[in-house]
Amino acid sequence: MSEVFIAGVGMTSFGRQLDRSLKALSADACAQAFADAGCGPANIEAVFFGNCVQGHMEGQDMIRGEIIARAIGIHGVPVVNVENACATASTALHMANAYVRSGAADIVLAIGAEKMCSPDKALMFSAFDGAWDVHETARNRDILLAMGQGVAVPDGSVSAQPYSVFMDIYAAMSRAHMKTYGSTQAQIAAVSAKNHGHSVGNPLAQYRTPFTVEA
Repeated sequence: MSEVFIAGVGMTSFGRQLDRSLKALSADACAQAFADAGCGPANIEAVFFGNCVQGHMEGQDMIRGEIIARAIGIHGVPVVNVENACATASTALHMANAYVRSGAADIVLAIGAEKMCSPDKALMFSAFDGAWDVHETARNRDILLAMGQGVAVPDGSVSAQPYSVFMDIYAAMSRAHMKTYGSTQAQIAAVSAKNHGHSVGNPLAQYRTPFTVEA
C-alpha cells in the first residue's frame, strides 16, 4: 500500500484525573477517534497500545492493551503492547502505519495512554526509577548531574517538595547548555512563556495560565 491515512483522532484533557481509570480515559479518546473517522470498534483489525507505567502504578503487566481493547469493545484482533519511554505513543503510531502499509490490515487503532498521578506520592515519583540502566543507577545519576557543574543555581530554583531525580537531571542539562553556548535563564524562561501562551487557548491543556519571562 502506497498511502496510509489518519482517518480520525481523539484526545482527553491533560490533568490529574485521579477519579478516572486508564480504561475510561482510553475509551473517551477512542470514542472521539471513531466519531471523527466514521467507524467503530467492529471495524478495527489490530490495536497498537502505548503505555509505560501502568505496570508500575497498578501492577497491570503483559496484557495492558488487550484489557483496554476489550473495555472499548474490540475483540478477536491482534493487540501489540508498545513501551518505548518518551517515544511510546509515536512508536505505536509508527507501527500502526507499518502494519497497514504492509497490507496486513486496512483499519487499525493506535492508542497512547498514561496515568501517572496518584495520592501515593512515593509511588508516583518512583515511576521513572526504572527508566535508565538500573545496574548503573548511581553512576548514571552522578554523570548526568555533573553536566550542570560550574553554573550557579538561582535562589528559589530547588523545590522543598518531593520530586523525581529526573527534574534535577533536566536542570543539569539546561545548565550545561548555558555553560556551553552562553544561553541565559531568561532565554529558557522565554521558551516556557511561549508554550504557556499556546496552552491558554487549548481547552485540553492542564495549565491555561499565561506567564511572561518576568512573572
